[in-house]
Amino acid sequence: MPVPGLPGVSDDGLFQVLNLCLVGWFLLALPPGWRPRLWEQAILALCGFFGALYTLTLLDAVRRGAVPANAGFDSLDGVVALFSSRPVVFSGWTHYVCHDLLAGLFAAKDAQSKGIPHALFAGLVLPLLLLAGPAGLAAHLVVARVATLDTSANRKTRQR
Repeated sequence: MPVPGLPGVSDDGLFQVLNLCLVGWFLLALPPGWRPRLWEQAILALCGFFGALYTLTLLDAVRRGAVPANAGFDSLDGVVALFSSRPVVFSGWTHYVCHDLLAGLFAAKDAQSKGIPHALFAGLVLPLLLLAGPAGLAAHLVVARVATLDTSANRKTRQR
């Protein structure tokens, strides 16, 4: 499948570009003091690129009629039909890469602001975010809540 506006570039070739997301995941894995000054902007720039690529490839799939007629979000069969199309799968994977990296950025900033030890974040939450985005986000929310409860309990104990 050629890429719209990029003659001679195939979806297989462009798929490899999606691995640039690993730069973002590497930045998230670094301890906060080791991250470069513009680490957040670098991750947002990657997500902006992936978002633009998603939009272009999805619009091209619709324009070319690559979305099956029985595809949709109103039933499981409709979603299965939607993902039976290679161009739609490419767009969907791009969506996943972008969205999970944004979730990683949110979780990293939130963990840092709540004082969650980076070893816990990088050892438990970050791999889950990378490999199973919603499970990683759920793990982060639980860890953050426990950390917040622990901090609140420590404050109450000191106030007594």
